[in-house]
Amino acid sequence: MTPLGSATIGTAWFLNGLANLQQQETQTQIELSSGYQINDAADSPAQTPALIQLGSTLAAVQGYQTNLSNVQTEASTADQALGSSISLIQNAVTLASQGASSTATAATNQTLAANVQSIQQQLIAISNTTVAGRAIFGGDQDQSPPYQYNPASATGVDSLTLQTSSRTIVNTQGQTVYQPLTAQQIFDPVDATGAPTANNTFAALQSLVTALQTNDQPGIANALTSLQTASTYVGQQQAYYGVSEQRLATEQNTAANQITALQVRIGDIRDTNVAQAATELTQESTDQSAALGAEALISNGKTLFSYLG
Repeated sequence: MTPLGSATIGTAWFLNGLANLQQQETQTQIELSSGYQINDAADSPAQTPALIQLGSTLAAVQGYQTNLSNVQTEASTADQALGSSISLIQNAVTLASQGASSTATAATNQTLAANVQSIQQQLIAISNTTVAGRAIFGGDQDQSPPYQYNPASATGVDSLTLQTSSRTIVNTQGQTVYQPLTAQQIFDPVDATGAPTANNTFAALQSLVTALQTNDQPGIANALTSLQTASTYVGQQQAYYGVSEQRLATEQNTAANQITALQVRIGDIRDTNVAQAATELTQESTDQSAALGAEALISNGKTLFSYLG
């Protein structure tokens, strides 16, 4: 085998070194143009697992933040709806007070009964409130309205769905931060036998309608008391949503802070240090120019010893 001459070895060494400089410069240019010093796993195998884990955590927190935004709208709408419900129940209390007056006549009470029936229908419409196509008081069957008006029913309504509510919003620590109430829980609570409880708004309104239509003064007085109890109870359910809104706002802030912290950590690993990369690019370009200049001189017959005197 013919040994390689020193000139051949020197040329190979020079070309290899020049190729490395060009590769480094190309990589630095990519980092500057993309903004990332790690564009794929091959760029930094040691740091890739950490980036994947951080990216997965970030996606989970961002998904949680989106869910929070959706249920914040739901909770706010529910809060407002229950506020309107309380106003309607108080209107019914006023009508009951008028019907219980000693000056009320049978004809007057018939008119009052019609007004209460209007309140019943408005309250049922509120129980069927939707957000983004979902009945927010419908529990697990939120694609259908939970109630319809039925003046022949003992409570003035028909339940249209089985109202259970298992949907919850859970934070990244596994803690439940929100669970919606159903229309039955709010307006139509029943006991173990299925009978309306003292807090049942629908039953109280229907009792008032019946008493007014029959000019039953004791019945009107009893319905008045039931409505006052129901009003207090619905107010408690509205308070639940008020507390939920505060909790959701706190969770939203926490999620936003987590997202920012995760993005910073990802950026520290992945993103290009622009100032440093710009300096490196200048140095790499200078090194290439120097190498090419030196090779040109050597090609003209000068050697390293020519520069040493």
